Amino acid sequence: MKTDQELFEQIELKNSHALELLYDRYETSLYLLLRRVTTDETRIQRTLTHIFKSVWTEPRRHASIHGYVMAAIKHVRHPHQPVH
Repeated sequence: MKTDQELFEQIELKNSHALELLYDRYETSLYLLLRRVTTDETRIQRTLTHIFKSVWTEPRRHASIHGYVMAAIKHVRHPHQPVH
């Protein structure tokens, strides 16, 4: 099994399979976490999409998936602030 770091390195090379593996690894737990922040299913799904789109387009923005998640949760809690 590849580490998150290895997956991020592959995502940086635009390996879509690596993104799929990262998604499969975290989608359920991220969904449950976001569900604690909001019950709005549309916002949850949009946020999940945003997280993985950000990983794909800016794989070096954060050191791990957790950085993307924290930025997304901050945005869900304060939707009028830009996502970082």
